[in-house]
Amino acid sequence: MGLQGRRRFLIGASSILASSLAAQVQGRERVRVVGQLVPYHALFANKPNPIRSRYVGELKALGWTEGKNIAFQRLFSEGDFGRLPEMAKELVDEKVDVIWAFDTAGAVGAVRATRTIPIVLVGACAYPVECGVIKSFAHPGGNVTGVAYFQGIEVQSKLVQFARETLPMAKKLAWVAIPPDLVTVSGGEFQPRPYYEKIASDLAFELGYYECRSAEDFAPVFAALRAWGAQAVIVEPSPLSNEAAPHIAQLAMEARIASFSNMDYSVDMGGLLSYGPNYFNILDLAVGYIDRILRGARPADLPVEMPNKLELLINQETAKALGVTIPNSILLQADRVIG
Repeated sequence: MGLQGRRRFLIGASSILASSLAAQVQGRERVRVVGQLVPYHALFANKPNPIRSRYVGELKALGWTEGKNIAFQRLFSEGDFGRLPEMAKELVDEKVDVIWAFDTAGAVGAVRATRTIPIVLVGACAYPVECGVIKSFAHPGGNVTGVAYFQGIEVQSKLVQFARETLPMAKKLAWVAIPPDLVTVSGGEFQPRPYYEKIASDLAFELGYYECRSAEDFAPVFAALRAWGAQAVIVEPSPLSNEAAPHIAQLAMEARIASFSNMDYSVDMGGLLSYGPNYFNILDLAVGYIDRILRGARPADLPVEMPNKLELLINQETAKALGVTIPNSILLQADRVIG
């Protein structure tokens, strides 16, 4: 069975499950259906995994039990961001009660499909205002609210500062962007590159800007980084880079490039340093929005939140392998050190 066939099978099976559950409880308690736009099947599949277990458990604690009064209809794009609007339209046609959109691209696709069904965004939504998903964090307007990964530029500036302190003599910093995450509701692309160039320049880095649009792009991009002489690399947070985190860490190690990220998961996979939110914290906040909306709250009345804690993680094993000495000033700030 090909990828398209597998995706259709999953969609069909999920739809049948939602319909079956609704029928089983008809006359007792209506099943509320949460449609999920998921970037990669491996991250949020029906099989047990920490992410799924977390949000299902948190919803249960709030009174929403899968198979009793809540069901999930999951559509997996497998990295094909261009299909997200069409997939969102499928959820709209199924008349789900709320759409849970992982990542900025998922939220954009959902907004293109509906202006009435509530949408909760969650994940690497660094620029929801710039991408046209919401009007502002305090007053999102329309049918969208949720959790932004962070308000991008401030956190990215701090990450570059950590890179400078860790590598005081480094001159070349590579920035690996994931453009599909930054499509806008109007169909264009938000371009943060000028912001990154200024951040790098302010800290005396020469910036090399590279783009990855699929998992197959990482190997040639890292080959280019090595040829350019990059000493440090920052890979933008996205479902694509999260899914490819082990591969990215391996490529960075092979190229002898210190890797920095906003994803804590990347450090567990072998990256050097991460600074950003804990993803479970993001999930917990998003679950609160799902609960409030299913109980009647209007998205327009719920300000978009950002994670209430940013964490600094360091992989000392990677540092030793690269011959990098992490300054004590950074180690003392770390929330967790591996090795």
